[in-house]
Amino acid sequence: MGNETVRVARNTFFASVGFGVLAFQKVQVRRRELEKSLRPQVESVKRHVRSVIGHNSGDGPGDTSDRPTGA
Repeated sequence: MGNETVRVARNTFFASVGFGVLAFQKVQVRRRELEKSLRPQVESVKRHVRSVIGHNSGDGPGDTSDRPTGA
């Protein structure tokens, strides 16, 4: 009877680990699919941000040309 309990416990553990691995793999596949589908939108946003930054290159935090001097 003890051996049967150990066998059932071991099988339950292995099944749980197996389901965990399958779930993790499924999440990874979904993440890659989402990443692939969003890539064009992300690139579009990056291009837009670069164009905005490029047009306003003198307005960055390091630009002090229009700030009054502290003297």
